[in-house]
This record gives sequence, C-alpha cells and structure tokens, in this order.
Amino acid sequence: MVDPRIQAGVFRKGITRLCHFTQSRKLAHILTGLGGIWSTSYLREYYPDLLDQMDTARLDGHEDYICCSIEYPNTWYLNRVLDHDPLFKEWVIIYISPSIIWRSDTLYSPRNAAAERGNLIVSDYAGFTQLYQQQVSGAQNRVRARTPHMLPACPTDDQAEVLVKQHIPYTDIIGVAVNSLEQARIEKNRLALLGCRLPIKWYIAPEIFNGSWSRSIRIGQRPQEIPFEE
Repeated sequence: MVDPRIQAGVFRKGITRLCHFTQSRKLAHILTGLGGIWSTSYLREYYPDLLDQMDTARLDGHEDYICCSIEYPNTWYLNRVLDHDPLFKEWVIIYISPSIIWRSDTLYSPRNAAAERGNLIVSDYAGFTQLYQQQVSGAQNRVRARTPHMLPACPTDDQAEVLVKQHIPYTDIIGVAVNSLEQARIEKNRLALLGCRLPIKWYIAPEIFNGSWSRSIRIGQRPQEIPFEE
C-alpha cells in the first residue's frame, strides 16, 4: 500500500534517499544471503547467529522495525556506538530508495525514536509532516529550528527517524557510502571475494561520518560525496 500524500511530499521536498548504517562485515549478508535488511526481531528468530544488536535497550519499543533517517545518517548515534565498540571501527552507510518512506506501514519520529520511550513515533501523513516542523525540541531539551536556507529534503532535527516495517529488500539499496578511499577499495574487494556481483554505487563521504554535514545543510549546501568507480 502507498500513501499518495507522503509520496507527493517526498517528491516536493526533493528527498533522494533513506540512510541506514551498519558494520561493514554485515554488508555481504545484506546484499546476498539475507536478501536485504531485516528487523532485530526477525533476525533474532530466524538468523540469531547474524544478530549483533547495537541498541540492546531499544527504548523505542519497535523491534520489528528498522531505524533509518532521511537524506543523512544519525551520525551522533553512530559515534556513540563506536565509543562502545572500539574493536570494530569499519562502518558503512547504506542508501535506500525513498519509495520506502511512503509505504503505509512506515512510522516517523521527529527526533530520536527512543525519546520518551517511543511515544513520539507517529504513523501516516501526520507523522511525516512532523519531521519538518519549524521547530523540534530535541536531545538535551535543545530546540532545533529550520533556517531560511536549509535543504528542504532534510528533517528539522538531525536525529529524526523513519522506522521501516521488518524488511528492506536489497533491490531498494541504491548505494553505499564509506569514510575513505582506502575503505572503499577494501569493501568493494571484500564483496567481490565473497561472490557478490550486484552493481552497487559507492561513495566516499567523510563529511557524512564526521557530522559536518549538519552545518552544510543549514546553509543550503550538500556535503561532498565522491563516486568511487575503480
């Protein structure tokens, strides 16, 4: 099922993608055997050996949903995860078709979905529009406000989330971003050795990993993303 109001809103705002970050060692499973990205509850039941849950608390209360963000990732949560797992530093940002946003079972949170134990999560067109309020009360009670030149595709709060029901097919993956040229070469070669022949578009995008993209989008600029085609 499709919500045409949300679909129209996605086109109007120029939204190009969802983002979902994961450890790079999981990428081959996502692109081959698993057939895409699955929710925590699904992996726990059917693929427990592949479940390496980053957020064990899941205060949002929606373990059958996959946490994503619009246009750029929740870099601040990613950095928290990195601090708690110093042994594994290689992560990727998966770019996902924006068509997932207007699925009728998709949910939305104007700030981090775990805030207020998931009570801010809303469905339908009303939930989608809350992502783009002029002001949003975010973490540490700081008010996030839209600037006059802010990219219209980006939600008001950098940590706003889109929660996708259970499964994102690999056919909806439209690209993968990495932090450096060296990592791009490693990840691409690793997938080739594992027999993955999918035509993935790769991007080198350090600004997306270090969080400086937040300043750029507020002055109407997109951070640099360099296509990698070796």
